[in-house]
Amino acid sequence: MSLVAVDGRISYEELAPRIATLVEELTPVGTIVLVVSKGDEGLIAFEGRSGWHFPRAGNGQYAGHHPIDGEWAVDHLESLRAAGGAYLVLPATYYWWLEHYPELDLHLRSRYEQLACPEELCRIYRLLELPVAPPRAVPDFSAGDSQQRCLPATRALLANLLADEEVVLVLSEGDERLLELERPAWHFPHDSSGRHVPLEAGSGAHAASQLRSLSRNGVRYLVIPAALLWMPARRPALAAYLDRECRRLAWRDRIGAVYELRDGSRSSTPTTFLPKEAAWK
Repeated sequence: MSLVAVDGRISYEELAPRIATLVEELTPVGTIVLVVSKGDEGLIAFEGRSGWHFPRAGNGQYAGHHPIDGEWAVDHLESLRAAGGAYLVLPATYYWWLEHYPELDLHLRSRYEQLACPEELCRIYRLLELPVAPPRAVPDFSAGDSQQRCLPATRALLANLLADEEVVLVLSEGDERLLELERPAWHFPHDSSGRHVPLEAGSGAHAASQLRSLSRNGVRYLVIPAALLWMPARRPALAAYLDRECRRLAWRDRIGAVYELRDGSRSSTPTTFLPKEAAWK
């Protein structure tokens, strides 16, 4: 049976192996390749490379849904890029994303190089400037895995700062492992039952309001892992709340930040959310 559609386009059955061949030709061994995949494991199977679904859940599996909107897609892309994602593959069957999520289309066109490859197969964007070096294999890891390796240091930092019974909120993207802090810990943001929900796109005003409400109810501290510090920085209302109304207790480049929350009724010395030495893209 022919694997080419009658209108000349490549059939879906042939798409995955041809994309894999192209990715293996154009990307270095050992890199992490993000693929718009809708959970199709065949689209992330590469020789010598780690294929990640996009969108990707905290457990490393397909998130189970398309992006909520264009801003969410951009935020999620940058989160995975911060975790090591070096390339993004957009199969031809998902070109509609570029029209449906114009913020993502603009973000890709304005910031990242599009590699030369057959348009009927896919588009591949280079997200990281990789150094010229002999090919080498690197372990598969996610943002959660990276932060998990920092858990001992995070626990020690919190033990030095807070009483053992103090509850902390963790900007976690739903990764349960990041709550293993040897103290009560909750996801942030979360719903009324305590389950993780994605951090809103836009200004972050709702997230700031939730933090104020939690502060009024006795929750006093927020932990932001290092790999996710860019998320509040891109939400002006949330960043303003942290800068102007809260107290930054600690900032460690490889661990993250710890904030003492304020409900608006207490004054605090303003801090600068982004340290001068940090360059956030």
